[in-house]
Formats: sequence, C-alpha cells, structure tokens
Amino acid sequence: MFVIKKLLHLYCYHNKSNTKIRHDMNENENTVKTPMKSKFFLEPKTKKEEKYLKELNDLLGKKRYGDWQVIGEMLEISAASAEKAFLRVYQKNHFEVVEALEKIIKNRENLIK
Repeated sequence: MFVIKKLLHLYCYHNKSNTKIRHDMNENENTVKTPMKSKFFLEPKTKKEEKYLKELNDLLGKKRYGDWQVIGEMLEISAASAEKAFLRVYQKNHFEVVEALEKIIKNRENLIK
C-alpha cells in the first residue's frame, strides 16, 4: 500500500492533456561527491596530532563487527560508550579504549597467522 502511494506521488497529471510528468525531472541532481567530515572530535594543529588521527583512522579501518562489545566488556562500560570514547579524543576513557582496540586487533591478526 505504501509503495503504491509513493508511486502515485511521483507522478501527477499536468494541464488539460492529462499527461504524466515526473516531479523530479526538472530538478537538478548533485552528483559531485563532497569529502566526508572526520569522525573524530579533534582538529589537528600539529604534525603529531595529524599522525595520531591517521593511526586512529587505520585502527578504525581494521575494526570488525563486535569489537565495541568486547571493549565494553573489557573496560566494564557499554559498547556505545566505548565507541564514543574512541571517537572523542578528549574523553576520559579514550586512551584505554584505543589500547584495548589495539590489543584486540593484534590478537586477531596473531590468531589468523
């Protein structure tokens, strides 16, 4: 039922000729991709901060499904808190979460070898 309403919404009868015209035919579509904003709450001001953010992005790329839950259990915090602490560099648990994630990734790589 919802799909039918949605389809009917896309078309309308225009003028007296009763011809169907799509609403979005005359609208411009932006196809240019804009760069994504960084997920981390830190604007790098020095080379050391840029290097640290690159390391965090590398860790985030190696993270797998379920890692936040494991970190939460390790640090006795919730999985959502672990994820937010990782992304918020100035939060009190940030360095503990980063260290725990590094351990998990290192152990996973050693087990796979």
